[in-house]
Amino acid sequence: MLADAGCKFVIVGHSERRADHMENDALIALKAKATHENGLKAVICVGETLDQRNAEETLSVVETQLSNSIPDSATAENTVVAYEPVWAIGTGLTPTIDQIAEVHDHIRALLAAHFSDGSSFRLLYGGSMNPGNAREILAVENVNGGLVGGASLKVEDFWSICTSV
Repeated sequence: MLADAGCKFVIVGHSERRADHMENDALIALKAKATHENGLKAVICVGETLDQRNAEETLSVVETQLSNSIPDSATAENTVVAYEPVWAIGTGLTPTIDQIAEVHDHIRALLAAHFSDGSSFRLLYGGSMNPGNAREILAVENVNGGLVGGASLKVEDFWSICTSV
């Protein structure tokens, strides 16, 4: 139905679906595979909670989520990975540039180790991106774009993010 309606991308594994609807990594992998089978591109979201960040579990949480959520059918052509630290979504809090770089570099290494085209997957950052921080975040190596939420609701803010690259 989504393809018939003209959609090109489907977000799977968003933190709200993981938390509010108890969607686990296995279900997310099945949804991503179904997305691929229907000619759509999956945007697979991964990210840690504040407790996990404070416990220095970020990389292991993201690695587990990605390893178990990305199906073997994934390619750089049909899959995008979005890092969205749960604690930053809609809170106005944002990881440091070094923290974003560390996670994106880790995701890139995981993809490159598992997929022949892993170095070509697009990696997005999502989590309180706004006109004030977009340019700096989007300049980070292995950040290929943004998964913009709240800032997309105000045309001026969204346009400012779009033109910051």
